[in-house]
Amino acid sequence: MLNEKSKLVLSDYLSQHPELKVVSTDSIIGFISGLLACSEFYGESEIANYIADKNEAIYTRLMTGSAEHEAMITLLDNVTEAQVAQQHLLSAIYPHADDAKAPSEQLQQWCVGYLAAYMVNQEVWQSDFGFLLSADKQQVENQEDGQLFIDNFEATLNLLATFAMWPDTIKEHPEPEQLSAGFPLLYKGLDESLTSIASMALMLEDEKLALWEEEG
Repeated sequence: MLNEKSKLVLSDYLSQHPELKVVSTDSIIGFISGLLACSEFYGESEIANYIADKNEAIYTRLMTGSAEHEAMITLLDNVTEAQVAQQHLLSAIYPHADDAKAPSEQLQQWCVGYLAAYMVNQEVWQSDFGFLLSADKQQVENQEDGQLFIDNFEATLNLLATFAMWPDTIKEHPEPEQLSAGFPLLYKGLDESLTSIASMALMLEDEKLALWEEEG
């Protein structure tokens, strides 16, 4: 699903800049995935900002006609296509065995990036939650669909944090062996929830466009 050449280009570029906070391409892909799972458009400038971490020279390179810029845009397009097609991102990008006991390091980094993107999207999502709750009140049936989505969204954020900080989570968990044994189920549940969130974001985007057209 992801262009391997583009991943290698960004990985090589990151290795040349150990001073950057972003240490892996997986984190960048997670950030892209989280940015796109939102009803408002965020694109290359936000991704470049995330990677460059206030380094203007790196930001400029990522935003101009460089191999790194092309690689970044290719991965953005890859994730966009996957989310529009409602693909399960985790199983497509980070497949785990049915008997896996922990998220791979790559998946942990992806979750770190996704959570960072949520911080960028947070105000938009809070506004969208209000829209969903308002829609609940107007429905005769399924009056709690919006609240159920919000509850699932918050649970998904908690699960992303659990995966992102897995070593610490295991140390602090009262029953670490039970948590490890339950990882495959948590992994599948997270993949489903992330697909649902991306789909909801696309639906909300369409709703907003329809409202703007009516008002215009």
